[in-house]
Formats: sequence, C-alpha cells, structure tokens
Amino acid sequence: MAVNGFIINSVKTLSTLLYMQPSACSPCTSSRYSNWDVQHVTSIRKRSQHNYAILVLNRPLTQCQTFMANFWNNALVRVTVDGGTKQWDLYLNKLPVDMQNKMKLPDLITGDFDSIPEDIFEKYRKKGCEIVHTPDQNYTDFTKALMELQTYCLEHKLQADQVVAIGQSSGRLDQVLGNIQTLFLNKEKQLLGPKTRLYLMSDDAISWLLQPGEHNIAIPEESRKHKKAWCSLVPVGETCRSVTTSGLKWNLSNHQLKFGEIVSTSNTFDGSEIVTVKCSHTLLWSMKTPSIAGSAYLTTKPYILLYA
Repeated sequence: MAVNGFIINSVKTLSTLLYMQPSACSPCTSSRYSNWDVQHVTSIRKRSQHNYAILVLNRPLTQCQTFMANFWNNALVRVTVDGGTKQWDLYLNKLPVDMQNKMKLPDLITGDFDSIPEDIFEKYRKKGCEIVHTPDQNYTDFTKALMELQTYCLEHKLQADQVVAIGQSSGRLDQVLGNIQTLFLNKEKQLLGPKTRLYLMSDDAISWLLQPGEHNIAIPEESRKHKKAWCSLVPVGETCRSVTTSGLKWNLSNHQLKFGEIVSTSNTFDGSEIVTVKCSHTLLWSMKTPSIAGSAYLTTKPYILLYA
C-alpha cells in the first residue's frame, strides 16, 4: 500500500464523487450502513433502473463515445456548467454525424458565464435550452450547479436517484480541492436532498464519499481483474481514527488514516466481488472503472482529479 500518495491515488487518475445514501436501490433513513454498486452508473442494463442527472464540468471530455451517447441521452436531466457547455459542444462535434443528430440538448445551462464563449452561449440559447446565471462568487460553479439542479427538479417534479458530475482529471490543485469541497457541502447542506447520490466521474474512474459507518462496495469484474486496477481510501478534512476493510490487497484493521501518517492510495483488490469498509470518519473512495474510458485516453498519461 502506498502511504504517501496524493489526494486520490495521486499519480493515478482521480476520479471523480460523492455523497450517497445507504442503499444503491432505495434510500434509507440511516447513513450507518450503505451498499454501493457503480454499475448503477456504468452499466446500461442497471442504469435503466434509476433516474439520474448529468453535470458536465469545464474540462475536456475523454469518455468512450458509445458510453457517453447512451449515458447522456438516457439521463433524466442534462446540465452543462459554464465552460462545460463549450466542452460538451467540442465533444459533440467529434462524434460521427449520425450520432450527433441523435444527441439531446442540455436541459439546463448554468454558471457565472466567465468561461463560456459568446457564440456557444448564443447557439444553445437559440436552441431553447434553459439558462440560469449564477454570479455568486461565494461558491464554485459546480456547487451552484447542484443547487440549480435541485431547483430544476423540484419545479419539474423530478426525482434524481443519482447525480454524476463528469470531467477529466487534470487541472489546478485549488480547483481539484474545490471539487472535493463541493462533495462535503452536498453532504453537510444536502444540496441535492437526502434521496440523491452524487458521483464524480473522470476519464476512467469514479469517486464518492463514504460517511461514518459500514459500507459494502460491489466491485465490477472489469475493475477487479484489470491489470492496472486501483482504488484508494483518503481522509479529507479530518483524521479517520479507525478504518477496517476486507477485499483489498492491502487491508486495514482498525488503522488510523491521516495525512502525514498513513493514507491508503494506490491500493487494489484481492479478487473479491465485495469490498467492505468500516470507518469512523468520512473517507473519499475512488476506483478505476475501465469501461467508461475513451480510446484516446488509453494512450495518455494519467492525471490527478476532476476540476470544475
């Protein structure tokens, strides 16, 4: 186990999030026990059983075209966040023409609009996309987008089981940390409401917050058997005084995770279908999810984290 790794597997792709409720299938009133299955996000078959929303942040999109086309079109709500609208437009223009013609428009475009080109803004305004300006500089565009998404869902009487913020994993360190801050703000302030789970997705990985309690994490076969499989458990903002795991190559037994001491980055799996984590304080969990990666990304070096 690497003990001096950076936030989320440092040299590996971060990934990107989340505050989740106790069950992947149904919400529970207690956060002490949670079941997690990322295939509810990555699998077309399982995904169809859940209502989810997508946020595209302001970083180049590198995900697999087939994955992204299905993921985008089947979302309950599609949101592009400020410069994320430009990133979406660039990604869209790289798709085959027949695929472009089948892609749905963003339902909502939001942000302080300091990073969206005027021509892109006008293009989507004329197409009829709902646009909400959020000039408040006390919060990041990512945080404000979650607030606006919740408002949109309430106004349209929609319930998103999951929200996935998409981007790739390079960027400024302060903005990387700002994204993690948004995960905590969602947890503390329930920006999305108690029944909605928030994920951060990067090039080929997904991340979320594990709150104090016991967690069962289903590990897809593609993740646990990949030759470069990785996962991480990182204490952010506070020391996690006790962590016990099973299903990892380097398990923890009532260990304390703390920066300056042990941080479980660059860990991996022992082949088990389930990883269990019992933690006394909030941890950031990340794992490689190969099926979402685009072919271009497979030839590039890994990055650190998603940035809004």
